[in-house]
Amino acid sequence: MGVPKFFRWMSERYPAISQLITENRIPEFDCLYLDMNGIIHNCTHKDTDDTSFRMTEEQMFITIFNYIEHLYGKIKPKQLFFMAIDGVAPRAKMNQQRARRFRTALDVELAINKAIKEGKEIPKEQAFDSNSITPGTAFMHKLTRQLKYFISKKVSDDANWKNVKIILSGHEVPGEGEHKIMEYIRLAKAQPDYDPNVRHCLYGLDADLIMLGLLSHDPHFCLLREEVTFGRASKSKSKELEYQKFYLMHLCIVREYLELEFQELKKPGALKFDFDLENVIDDFILMAFFVGNDFLPNLPNLHINEGALALMFKIYKIILPKIDGYINEGGFINMERLAILLDELSHVEYRFFESDVADQAWFDSKLMSRRDVMLKGKSLDQVTMTSYQQENWKNIKSFLTDKSRQQIDLPLDLAAIDKSFFETLATRINLKWRSVQDEDGNRHMQLYRSSPSESDNTEIENLESEITSSIKLYDDAKIVDVSVVETKAQMDLLYEEKFRQWKDTYYQSKFEWGLSNNFELVRLCENYVQGLQWVLFYYYRGVASWAWYYQYHYSPMISDVIKGLNADLNFELGKPFHPFEQLMGVLPDRSKEIVPAVYHDLMTSSKSPIIDFYPRDFELDMNGKKMEWEAVVKIPFIDEKRLLAAMAPRNHLLSNEEKSRNKFGVTLQFFYDSSVNYTFPSSLIGIFPDIPYCHCVEKEFYLPVVEGLEYHVGLVDGVKLRDAALAGFPSLSTLPYSSALDFHGVNIFQSESRNESMIITLKDLESRANIETALMKLGQKVFVGYPYLQEGKVVKVSDEHFDYLPSNDGIAKPIQRPHNPREIEDFNKKADRIEYNYSNYLGIVIGPVKSTVHVEMLEGLTKTDEGATIKKYAVIPGMETEFATQVIVHDVINEDQRFLEQAALPIEDEFPPGTRAFFLGEFDYGRPLEIIGHDKDRTEIWLSATVAKEQDFGHQVIQDYGSKIKYTSAFAVSQMLGLNSLVLSKITSSFSVETPNSSRINLGLNLKFESKKQKVLGYTQKLDKGWEYSNKAIELLTTYMTKFPEFFVGLHRCIRASEYKTTDFYPSETADEKIKEITEWLKSIESKNFERVPLDSEQLDPEIVTAIEQAADRMLQTFPGVAYKKLRGVPRYALLKPSDAEHRLGHQSFSLGDRIVYVQDSGRVPIATRGVVVGISRTSRTALLDVVFDLTFMSGTTLGGRCTPFRGSTVPTSSVINLSNKQVIAETRIPNGRHSESNTGTRYRHNTTYPTRGGGSFNRNAVLSPPRRGTYRGAILGNNQDSNFQSSSNMSEQNRDRRPSYENQWSPITRGNLPIRGGSPRQRYQLRGGRNHTHSGNDFGWPTSDLTKNYNAVAPTIIDSTRGARGGSWGRDRAGPRFSRGRGNHHPAPVH
Repeated sequence: MGVPKFFRWMSERYPAISQLITENRIPEFDCLYLDMNGIIHNCTHKDTDDTSFRMTEEQMFITIFNYIEHLYGKIKPKQLFFMAIDGVAPRAKMNQQRARRFRTALDVELAINKAIKEGKEIPKEQAFDSNSITPGTAFMHKLTRQLKYFISKKVSDDANWKNVKIILSGHEVPGEGEHKIMEYIRLAKAQPDYDPNVRHCLYGLDADLIMLGLLSHDPHFCLLREEVTFGRASKSKSKELEYQKFYLMHLCIVREYLELEFQELKKPGALKFDFDLENVIDDFILMAFFVGNDFLPNLPNLHINEGALALMFKIYKIILPKIDGYINEGGFINMERLAILLDELSHVEYRFFESDVADQAWFDSKLMSRRDVMLKGKSLDQVTMTSYQQENWKNIKSFLTDKSRQQIDLPLDLAAIDKSFFETLATRINLKWRSVQDEDGNRHMQLYRSSPSESDNTEIENLESEITSSIKLYDDAKIVDVSVVETKAQMDLLYEEKFRQWKDTYYQSKFEWGLSNNFELVRLCENYVQGLQWVLFYYYRGVASWAWYYQYHYSPMISDVIKGLNADLNFELGKPFHPFEQLMGVLPDRSKEIVPAVYHDLMTSSKSPIIDFYPRDFELDMNGKKMEWEAVVKIPFIDEKRLLAAMAPRNHLLSNEEKSRNKFGVTLQFFYDSSVNYTFPSSLIGIFPDIPYCHCVEKEFYLPVVEGLEYHVGLVDGVKLRDAALAGFPSLSTLPYSSALDFHGVNIFQSESRNESMIITLKDLESRANIETALMKLGQKVFVGYPYLQEGKVVKVSDEHFDYLPSNDGIAKPIQRPHNPREIEDFNKKADRIEYNYSNYLGIVIGPVKSTVHVEMLEGLTKTDEGATIKKYAVIPGMETEFATQVIVHDVINEDQRFLEQAALPIEDEFPPGTRAFFLGEFDYGRPLEIIGHDKDRTEIWLSATVAKEQDFGHQVIQDYGSKIKYTSAFAVSQMLGLNSLVLSKITSSFSVETPNSSRINLGLNLKFESKKQKVLGYTQKLDKGWEYSNKAIELLTTYMTKFPEFFVGLHRCIRASEYKTTDFYPSETADEKIKEITEWLKSIESKNFERVPLDSEQLDPEIVTAIEQAADRMLQTFPGVAYKKLRGVPRYALLKPSDAEHRLGHQSFSLGDRIVYVQDSGRVPIATRGVVVGISRTSRTALLDVVFDLTFMSGTTLGGRCTPFRGSTVPTSSVINLSNKQVIAETRIPNGRHSESNTGTRYRHNTTYPTRGGGSFNRNAVLSPPRRGTYRGAILGNNQDSNFQSSSNMSEQNRDRRPSYENQWSPITRGNLPIRGGSPRQRYQLRGGRNHTHSGNDFGWPTSDLTKNYNAVAPTIIDSTRGARGGSWGRDRAGPRFSRGRGNHHPAPVH
């Protein structure tokens, strides 16, 4: 099924089904399912003809990890996370897989040939073959191993993954990914303890997923997808996932729309049986098969974009009252009822038939002329007429002989066939005819003479001779009187004969046999009906037969399908292909390199017994489709017996590794177990590190058992529907409304719909829209954004003439503030815009807006100093604050449990011993800590303290480079280079020139994008006064002008032109050559790879980012160490738990160069990792920070190429503490009258220390040179260094009295070394062995007798400071807090 077309049709028909994901503005979900193949394709290759695109496997794996992590972080499932990769598919799906892969391989080859022909440079590295994303390939085998590593790491390190059941069904497990997911849901739903209100989220938007979600009959079901765009895709799409828009399609509201679609069937007496929406949905799923899916082609002439689904809905409403039940009975087709549906649907064939033959002579406006019937088999010189026509002919003949008469009126009662007869007669005897009106207003046919001709005598004589012959022909006409019934019967016979010929032509062209071959026709129809039932079984119960498949490229005509209703529907289950058998069945010879070598000659040798399975050239048949990708790929189907027989003699030649890939595997479950602690070895040595403290357990996952139980089709008792649905799931029913289909012109995907939409019209508008209703809610909680409700608090009410504000005491009448004329105009504009937006974008008619409410949105929960959580309302940037009163919902049945206010827990319960948190005291601000006890509502903590001030090097680097990187105004650049300002503007943008072959090429530098509101980092910026250019941009311009002066002369010559041709710049004989030189030069500077960013974003230039990285590296080499100390009397508001970060940190402000520390225990960045802000961007609703971290980590990115690999990440402001500008610092009391510095606008410069594990130093021999910057081999850069912890006894005693104090002060009890797990990223890359680690003391610096330990594990190239003070989870020990847990086999990375 055409996915974009189906989704577009759904969105146009039902406009309010999709919701943009923004922070916590989506429901809470229990289960998240990923149909992984879509992710794998997105992360490994491009779908364009970009022949230069290359990506290493390591990059692919990391991109896949990041994508999974990003989706998980958006949804945050509470119970289950199910990742399903396509395994070996049923034979029915392999036909489509085979066609797609043959087409893909051919398209790639053609694209490469085209690029070579055009002189484009093709990289030497082998391009990734996307056909490798097929079960059994080496790539998929590696991917499974990498996913196990990734999951083990996330389960061990990420708090959000620890209490969720993680399931991985890899390519080794037979079955399509989405159907493995649905099998789990289907079996779970059969269990007696199934929760009827479980909340599902399924990633992907294939049409099958929409159908599968609907047939689950669980209303709390959403589909997660990326933003869908129609038309040309943007090439400037951000590389960072944080900027990608995601949407939820809510199937709960799709269900409501479908109920409205068939609402007339709910009327009393409309049906012979009870109306049941669940059965209607089942029938809808069956009817959708007729427009095609992955297993069956569409029925002829039924196309989604031509209204096929709307047509079927109309027909369904006609036939359902005539039959005695539903067609799809829980996955079983009722053939008698299907026959009635098909019979009614087949009438549409006549419409297409008539359209195809409308220009043929025998057909005139869907009605054959009588002449056709009566002259059948006659020659052209014979005429047949009726007695009535003969009488009128005599009158016409008399008129011809009477030259004095100019016209003759024919009778009023002429039938259509008589009119046609006399039209032909008039032409033959050189008369004209027209339709005239008499005095009574009746119209009749009139014949009249032609105007005198100026022809010569010979022509006149010839014409008179022809007229005389025609008169004689009509005089001699045979009189045949045919009754109306006989005429209609003869016409019907001719019509059916022509219709049969039309159908026969279809079968001859598609199957090479015609309607006369009844045996083949019945066989075809039976195979199609088998397909309908097989797909239903597949959807509702699982695979009915692994071997069955539809054996044709095309479907039968609709009117013939009924011939197959007696098909044998007893399917034999059989068994799936093995992976290599599927590879040989679906891959073309162009992809033979991903097939084991022992089979290559079967695909390429002319002597191969199955060489016919692998044609290199094949036909593409559009078959009524519009887009090339929809074409039918006419390649032969695989004969299973021949294929397996040809492979059998070679199977024993497979290597052991290949044999292992050819076996089936099992579904795996992963879960967290704190009692388990082991080292998970690197899945990619030299790229990924070992996981030294792995707490993830992997075991085989067994699906729920259905034996003794029945599959449950339909709703489960206890389900909450419509306005009673769980929080976050939208419903139209939260307000009273009516609905109707209408051509409303709803704006979907930036274009106006030309199809019908279900329009919602709100009721009771008079009572709901008036100002009195609005004033009742002033200061109250309401729900806005219908139908996607969000909580807010009304702070102001407005109508045309007044604003109404709460009284000061909250009791008296609201304060009225009158509007001035400008405010009255603004209110009316706003009111019109609100009404328009609802109507134009959502298809909801809300009526005139007479009053509005202004709200502060529920931002989330915030914590008081006493520990209570309360709701916080605020104006959220980018979110609407003014709403029409009539769309306000006053109360909801189920409030969001995530945002319920709660009283403070006892401090012992909120911060039990062992809790890890961050310190918010003025000194050691943002340092990690661990709770070890309590005393009088205060805590006792171990604190990882700094030894010296942290260097705030980011601001210094920016300041240093501020004098080096200068921007010059466009006017000054024009003067400097002698360029006209318009020429400068054009050449630094995208500048299009037409070539002789009418194609267009871009000769601009692409340094600014005015319409897209984008600039290029390091080259341009836009201020209030206009564009400015950096020195690099000016140098680039200068080079361009120097190399191609004639080009710039031509630009100045045609400065005002709107269109340019190559000959505007060079003579025609040299233009092509010169333009090619410019193109090659532009290609050499790779301006297309310059990073584009929004104009309003703050971003450091790449060279400054590099300098910040280098400064961080230098700091790592000289870090003095950390000390830990024990403090008591610490209040709860000086402690920040990672889970509270979102509640407490969202309102910080940031500047470029600020030092930050990541404080969440989930997400892509390891907890407690420090970094520097190098970019600040604002989406419509939040601010995001681009951060270069001091250490590398597995999920790190390059920030679009601005930093070295694995070191950057884009994070929300609520996930970090700003260390440079302390804004959530706990209030302190400074003893002895001393006062702390104001933190407003002050940048504190504390030194961060980077400890090694234990109190000693590392002594190791480096065996390999440091990796090169920019490689994926690792992030360990620079030389080895010895690092020692500093004992807190070395800390200056004079600083003790400056420690912050509360009622009883925070008293340091003990000090010592506090090692944080992890090693310096400057350590050199090593392979195996030779890693001797000598240290003194245990994990906390306490003396031990064991002074030396051997470290023989592989030194990771990515120093992955996973969690806790080591970057991962923090441990404990008998002696105190454990910020690392050494096991003698890991060289840890520091967290500072």
